[in-house]
Amino acid sequence: MRISPMFAAVVVWSVALPLPAQQARKSGSQLDKLPSNIERLTQFGERADIAPDNQRIAFMAKSFGDAMIFDLKTRTIDCLTCSIPGAVFLRVMHLTSGDYVLIGPDHFEDITISRTRDNELWFMSKARGSKPVKFGEKMSEGVAISKKSLKVAYSQIPAQVPEIPAGASRLVVADVELSGATATLVNKKVVYQSPSDKCRLEAQDFYDNDTKLTATCYERTTSRQ
Repeated sequence: MRISPMFAAVVVWSVALPLPAQQARKSGSQLDKLPSNIERLTQFGERADIAPDNQRIAFMAKSFGDAMIFDLKTRTIDCLTCSIPGAVFLRVMHLTSGDYVLIGPDHFEDITISRTRDNELWFMSKARGSKPVKFGEKMSEGVAISKKSLKVAYSQIPAQVPEIPAGASRLVVADVELSGATATLVNKKVVYQSPSDKCRLEAQDFYDNDTKLTATCYERTTSRQ
């Protein structure tokens, strides 16, 4: 299988333009007048991920916190990781099997170290009462998860893998092999490596029947005098 990365540089422009009179900023919260096709589900949370059956939404209570699940039928919220003392996860996502992939360190040290050097992948079975188990793989930022198979992709940087040259980053594709309440990453393959921090990689999503992969190429920023 050949994975072709497609990169998009992240550039933010700030331009101040006057608004026409008819488009002046309205008072109050936009949450009070949502369009008919938009519904507010919770009063908290971030990084939502819809289950393969479209019946549940996994999300984080906060960064460095617990993973939650919202049932669209019963309108109830359950905590997936509250049985783990001091859970400090950053993201939760569904596999096609209905099981979960979690991202985060096993303990909080500080924001920088915990988000970079200590950031890793975890597996959590969908069976009630399951606990997260480590894949044994460090990774950077988010993970791309196939909507068609148990294929995943993630990036790595020198802070997590010392063999990577300073400033470089790489994309890894792997398959999740399930075994009851545990899972392993198999068929791991580096599909692309950026040689410098002028392009720091982050896997985003699979497409075209898992033959292609989109990834963000974060450009190094420099201060202007």
